[in-house]
Amino acid sequence: MRKISLIAITMVVFATSAFALVSALNWQIKENAYSVKFSTSRAEGVIKGLVGSIEFDEKNLSVSNFDVTVDVTSLNTGNGLKNRHAKGEKFLNASKYPIIHFKSSQITQNSTGYIAKGKLTIKDISQDVSIPFTFSKTGNEAVFSGDFVINRKDFKLDFKGIGEVIRIELLIPVSK
Repeated sequence: MRKISLIAITMVVFATSAFALVSALNWQIKENAYSVKFSTSRAEGVIKGLVGSIEFDEKNLSVSNFDVTVDVTSLNTGNGLKNRHAKGEKFLNASKYPIIHFKSSQITQNSTGYIAKGKLTIKDISQDVSIPFTFSKTGNEAVFSGDFVINRKDFKLDFKGIGEVIRIELLIPVSK
């Protein structure tokens, strides 16, 4: 009987420790406080609907990961015609591909912050990307900030006249 009790106590302690570790890594995106901006040579705007899982521990990057999406239908350039073109079949085709997805495969530290390497999926086309970012933490709150570029042709974004490079700026406040 004592063996069973000792095993049960050990299992409870292990489960509680595992839950505490996952909780310590898990950051919640502050809804309506984040910013996902994009810009090209002829258009700029924002995308909303950021949801997903952010697990980040600056002291143990091997257990950290990002698995997030944004809602393509929320794209807003401030111009109705540009919105229709951006969401249309020749560019993002929001009715067929309503989300953009990023899933990290590795997070490393460098001299200016961190780099998240992973797959960015737009229109069911996945490409390897590296997203440099910083992480600023104060207690149970933090901010992830990043800036990177993609080539629209890599994702078959065929609308001409906007330039090939799309710059993406991220400012993501989070809390525990």
